[in-house]
Amino acid sequence: MDNSLQRQMRDPEVSVVIANWNVRDLLRQAIRSVEENSPTLPHEIIVVDDASTDGSVDMVRREFPTVRLLINEKNLGFSRANNRGAAIARGRYLFLLNTDTLFVGDPINTGVDFLEHRPDAGVCGCRLKSPDGSSQVSFGDFPSLFQALFDALFLNDLFPHAGFPKRGAYPDVTMTGPIRVGYVTGAAIMVRKSLVDRIGLFDELFRAYSEETDFCYRVKHVARMNVYFLPEAKVIHLGGASYRNAKKYQIQLMFSSYHKFLKKYHGSVYSFCTRLLYAWRHFLQMIVRFVRYLIAARSLREEKRKYFVLAWYAVRYSLIPDERFSGQ
Repeated sequence: MDNSLQRQMRDPEVSVVIANWNVRDLLRQAIRSVEENSPTLPHEIIVVDDASTDGSVDMVRREFPTVRLLINEKNLGFSRANNRGAAIARGRYLFLLNTDTLFVGDPINTGVDFLEHRPDAGVCGCRLKSPDGSSQVSFGDFPSLFQALFDALFLNDLFPHAGFPKRGAYPDVTMTGPIRVGYVTGAAIMVRKSLVDRIGLFDELFRAYSEETDFCYRVKHVARMNVYFLPEAKVIHLGGASYRNAKKYQIQLMFSSYHKFLKKYHGSVYSFCTRLLYAWRHFLQMIVRFVRYLIAARSLREEKRKYFVLAWYAVRYSLIPDERFSGQ
């Protein structure tokens, strides 16, 4: 019998939960990456398909018969899909994994080993890397008026190593040991199942974006446990390489989620003041991008125009987020 199958037939220590929506080929790569780098400890893989129409379900059934498959009849969104997967998980640990990821080594064993020896830790996150090896945002500080002020004054840009609060941080090569952080990026995170049983997983107020930030906030302030970034646990994140690949609905959804987080914990006035600072920063970026568009060579003007429009969307939806927005 295949070793991977034997390990999954035993009571799992880890449940790998993957929410999927119409990205069949990425899902296939992600599952294969887990299986090819599968940990020695028993584990299971749970795929929650969020009403895909691209043949994802048939692919999983045909190519990965040991994977546990949940099928949503209608699209529920990223947060609810993950919650469904977590509800049926049998492992002591949950490893929440995006479809657009590939393992580098064995981040699952790394995460379990860390949590086994750190009872204060409730969550740990991985070092996210682009396919070219460059770093992606892997952790950060919670959105706040104080943090937004540093962004609005461009202090993190001017003094990147000063230790000011950052909404999103790019880990550098000097980070070699566990670091206690505010939140970890949700593309690849490990969570104690007992913690989820106590405080829940994702608040379904957040369809996508900021759901992991909200969860980590509750880990710290409700469960009184800590969140850690593990530099040695490495994952390639294919889809998070650049803001330039964002679309209008993604920016709208992102700022809507920021507003929901700020309003939930600090109130509407606090949210407005914080978002006003975000809008100011993006407004200045928009002006710079517009000038670059005007002076760009003809062959580059379309690309520069796109960057300008994205900055405009960031200004617009910082100021006027739509709490009802639930794009996918």
